[in-house]
Amino acid sequence: MIHSETAFTNDYGPQRLTIELVNICNLHCSYCFRAEDALYNSKPEFLSVPVLRKVLSDAKRVAGTTRVIFTGGEPTLHPEFETVLSAVAESGMKSSFVTNGWHFERVWPAIAAHRDSVTHVAFSLDGITREENDRWRGGGSFDRLVRAFARCHFSSLPFAIKVVVRRDNSDQLEQIAIFAARMGANALHFVHTMPTSAEIDNTSLALDERRLVEEEVAVLSRIFKMNVAIDVGYYNIDAQPPCSPLAGTSMNIDYRGRLSLCCNLSGFRNGTDETDVVADLNVEPFVEAHQKMQDLSLAQHQKRINRLATMQAEGVTPDLFTGSPCLFCLHSFTKVPWHNSTDTEEPGIRSLPVFNSIH
Repeated sequence: MIHSETAFTNDYGPQRLTIELVNICNLHCSYCFRAEDALYNSKPEFLSVPVLRKVLSDAKRVAGTTRVIFTGGEPTLHPEFETVLSAVAESGMKSSFVTNGWHFERVWPAIAAHRDSVTHVAFSLDGITREENDRWRGGGSFDRLVRAFARCHFSSLPFAIKVVVRRDNSDQLEQIAIFAARMGANALHFVHTMPTSAEIDNTSLALDERRLVEEEVAVLSRIFKMNVAIDVGYYNIDAQPPCSPLAGTSMNIDYRGRLSLCCNLSGFRNGTDETDVVADLNVEPFVEAHQKMQDLSLAQHQKRINRLATMQAEGVTPDLFTGSPCLFCLHSFTKVPWHNSTDTEEPGIRSLPVFNSIH
């Protein structure tokens, strides 16, 4: 049995869809997973509401889907955002969305009108002071986020804060957690920087630095009442499914209406492959697409198990790109073509809760 000393949860929540509503964003974060051309240089594209309604109906019937998470791009830029929330409510499902908070006041009436079906909101943050955050996101971003936090807190709408861990903030995790708690957040999710280019890959945290970050997150998760965890990039060599896509409890739909394995793989910046996309739901029945997705999920999980078993038999400690489920999939689906697969880093072990905290 391949295992780590980490106690990972196998509960990845109810069946759900992650849906990219748009391909554009009003901010320009250098570490963003999404392809630069799609976000800023291509014609704006929005998932059509008729396609959304059909997908929701089919997913509920075929897969038992009950939850929808909207992403982008920036999902609040969808010109029919209120209609999107209405479609979810009418389907009998629950929704949430990830946002940079810039347009939160504008879409608040739509959220308030569908409060019974919107479970929570996740906000991305780059610093706990105006100067630190706006250095990455532009002037005015921090103030808008704080207003959004206050709006949610005083309206009793649960919210999470998402923070990408970089070299400039890796020693500020406790301060970030204190800030999130003071703002009234229900959860704080850290995300390791992903290798969106060779340059980012080369300047990301070293392996020992990642280990220290994950150990600190584990400590914070025991101290704070709110949930504290790492969503993306963690190291886990347990043989059990390490994430909701490989556990078969989540699927992604991009802004073109195509079904794919994971939102972190979809349209990955500088990626050269789209074998994670299994069907175009504009023309293919959901029941057939869903079966393809189940097959891909099982195959990818087995591929990872086989690779870990081989390394164990050889007495080799899995390197970061094998031991991290996210990085393993990025490599498997040729999203990081510049990566040298012969790297033999030894990641070590850490104690870290990794799970989806707000369902």
